[in-house]
Amino acid sequence: MVVLMTIALLIAIAIPTFLGSRDNAQDTAAHVTLRTASKDAYLVVLEQGSLPGRPALLALLPTLEPNIDWMDHKDSSTGPRQVSIAKIGQELTMAALSESGSCFWLRVMDGSPVAQGFVEAAATCEAFDYRLTADTGW
Repeated sequence: MVVLMTIALLIAIAIPTFLGSRDNAQDTAAHVTLRTASKDAYLVVLEQGSLPGRPALLALLPTLEPNIDWMDHKDSSTGPRQVSIAKIGQELTMAALSESGSCFWLRVMDGSPVAQGFVEAAATCEAFDYRLTADTGW
């Protein structure tokens, strides 16, 4: 009986730990995609001299990173390999939905540090929704 109670206790401790690790891994996948996306955007700026408009970005970015599904700001990301982009002026906002259900966003502005944040259990994950959001970090 003591052995069964010990095993039950260990299982009760292990399952939440495993689930937490799984969520962290899913969130990290979205982070990596957004970091790659921001580096691709910087590459476009270096090649073009400035950040082109959204239609040009949607045409250029897939040539740099074909493993990411680049989406217009009106489309909601539904997974960590889909990046919704919004460009207004010299501000570029990108969002990707983690499989844990959190929407992670990253904003790049000319001459400003990168801003980033997330929304847990987001109803939608559209870049346009996060263009004015304060930096809360990941």
